[in-house]
Amino acid sequence: MAEDNSTPSTGADGNQESLPAPSAGFDRYRSLTDSNLMILVAKDVVPPFRFKAGGWELLQSSIELGSAMKARIAEQGFFMFRVNEDRTGWVELTDLPSRPQRGGEIDGE
Repeated sequence: MAEDNSTPSTGADGNQESLPAPSAGFDRYRSLTDSNLMILVAKDVVPPFRFKAGGWELLQSSIELGSAMKARIAEQGFFMFRVNEDRTGWVELTDLPSRPQRGGEIDGE
């Protein structure tokens, strides 16, 4: 008899998927379109579908994370962040940032 005392987790793309046990570790990916954009997911789980458009490169597998990052991955299925240009820190993102416009603030001039 299957035990069903918890609801299945819903992935960030809206699909129901089960996440590996927290002790399994996590994988870190870098965006192929923006090298400062990174995402952490449970080991062997691909980044959510809506984030795949630009592609991801696996940087590190089976990394250990702090409790806050683990909690965020348990909630959302991922932890995404942008590394500062000077590499001194990072900022958490809850969704993909909009693409910056090129050529300044005024278009068409």
